[in-house]
Amino acid sequence: MEIPKFLGTVRDKFLVPFRLIPEGGIPPDKMAFSITLGVVTGVFPVLGATTAISLLLTMLFRQNVLVVQSVQWIMAMLQVILIVPFMQLGALILKARSVDISLHQINISFQHGFFTGIKTVGVLHLYAIFTWTLLSIPAAFILYYTFRAVFRKKKS
Repeated sequence: MEIPKFLGTVRDKFLVPFRLIPEGGIPPDKMAFSITLGVVTGVFPVLGATTAISLLLTMLFRQNVLVVQSVQWIMAMLQVILIVPFMQLGALILKARSVDISLHQINISFQHGFFTGIKTVGVLHLYAIFTWTLLSIPAAFILYYTFRAVFRKKKS
């Protein structure tokens, strides 16, 4: 029976890399930390920065690059979905003006000049990074201990 093209792509892009994990496996604590690192860096609210950040943190904490990068790439869609809510929550926390962001609003900000548009989008991204920073630390602890418990139970 032939595998549909979509399922073949999913298998090749997401599942096959995990077969490259050493036969002895990865200890549950390290696997939990690697996946947590991939999830947390994968939703960093600046497009294009997640790979560099996850690679830097992977090397800093000596985690499995394959696992971290694979999880981080899987999180890409969630990253795109969360950028605007992160911006809005950051503006709300910092008591800034309400953020009503849309392609039309971005277009209007660039009509006043290129640097004005960059400044507006940059400030909105700073709100998002602030929110990500506040939420990522407790989320990382929760994810790590949850994954660790699951992997320890699975191993025993």
